[in-house]
Amino acid sequence: MSKVYETGHAKNVANFETLISFVASYGATYNPSRASIQLAALQTKAVDASIAMQQVNTRLATNGNVIAARETGASS
Repeated sequence: MSKVYETGHAKNVANFETLISFVASYGATYNPSRASIQLAALQTKAVDASIAMQQVNTRLATNGNVIAARETGASS
């Protein structure tokens, strides 16, 4: 039986989105002076991270297909 570990970048992105939800629940009380950790900046960063994860998944799938096609062609 194989084990599935919930680790890596996808888990980090999911945890980051959970953090943003937690911060958003504070409302106006959450008002840091540093611009990079304000809610809008965090939300932008989360969108960027989600897009990057989608790109990685797409490229991994494409790479896997190319490798499978190469292996199939080589065994013929």
